[in-house]
Amino acid sequence: MSTGELIAGLVGAAVTRAFLVGFAVWLAMLLWPGVHVRLEHPLWALWFGLMGALMLSFMGLLTSLWADKFDHAAAVTNFVVTPLSLLSGTFYSVEQLAPTFRAISHANPFFYVISGFRFGFLGISDSPIAVGAIGLLCVNVALWAICFTLLKKGWKIKQ
Repeated sequence: MSTGELIAGLVGAAVTRAFLVGFAVWLAMLLWPGVHVRLEHPLWALWFGLMGALMLSFMGLLTSLWADKFDHAAAVTNFVVTPLSLLSGTFYSVEQLAPTFRAISHANPFFYVISGFRFGFLGISDSPIAVGAIGLLCVNVALWAICFTLLKKGWKIKQ
């Protein structure tokens, strides 16, 4: 199996899981009384869902290569992924922040995932959609390149 096939299998499985979980949550919301889920821009919701799932999948693959113990992997989740996601405008609009903190938020790739996904569902965005779409594509290409290089070299892989 080639390095590209290995990455495609691992990342493809993670993205499939992300979409299945999202679909299950969507179905549960449909069954909840009084909840109406609408898609203003379905293709944008799909794009940003895919880009977010790919980004987290690549980060998970990098974490699995780097971590020696379960605690190391949990540290990435607890000290990288969770803070970046919570500070990305998930529960608030970053437009309400001071200019310095708004600029910091715009440097966070999770911000563009949340903003773009929100645009897909609600038609509201805190950033230009094209900037987020292209930026996340670039982030994912860079993460893929890092994963490919490390796996190709066999970095920290036991024989």
